[in-house]
Amino acid sequence: MASYKGVQGALTALETFFQARLPEDLSDGPTNASVRLLGSNDIANRLTGNLLGIYLHRITIDDHGRSRFFKPQGTDNSGPRPELPVNLHFLLIANANSATIEADLMSWAMVELANHSQLDISNVQDIDDEWGQAEVLNITPVDITTEDLMRIWDVFESPYTSTMAYTAKTVRLRLNPQRSEGPDVTSRVFPHGRLE
Repeated sequence: MASYKGVQGALTALETFFQARLPEDLSDGPTNASVRLLGSNDIANRLTGNLLGIYLHRITIDDHGRSRFFKPQGTDNSGPRPELPVNLHFLLIANANSATIEADLMSWAMVELANHSQLDISNVQDIDDEWGQAEVLNITPVDITTEDLMRIWDVFESPYTSTMAYTAKTVRLRLNPQRSEGPDVTSRVFPHGRLE
């Protein structure tokens, strides 16, 4: 189960995943494409250069995972641990100086996620060492309408560019343990003073 850094860990792992696989014909000159996480401040300005951006536009609580508990791993027998299961909704944004590079960046990224649709602890442990050994993050494309996509882009200062929506399910964030109840409080009366 991840700490509060689980969301950042998942996004950084995704960025590293793409950076390690970026083909030379895209990463080397004259294209010099890059992969990077984009924040709201980045999107508020005009995007420049050849890049594949990863932009987290929404986090939702997983309805199905909210009432689910996993058994603790190892020798911990303290019972199930409470969690906050969240799904990450992100956009892959291809921005380039030419239509062909933009198309190549987006199609390459889509193929990579189709071939490798799961991230596990090996991708995340450097960012959040509390990620569980058996935890897996599933990345799936989302069918988003053109109207909804345009609404998202309407708030950006950058002009529209190739965009694909994905969901990463499920980052399990650790909550504070629930308080356990002790035995009932009882009182006892002890006689004191002189006995007659």
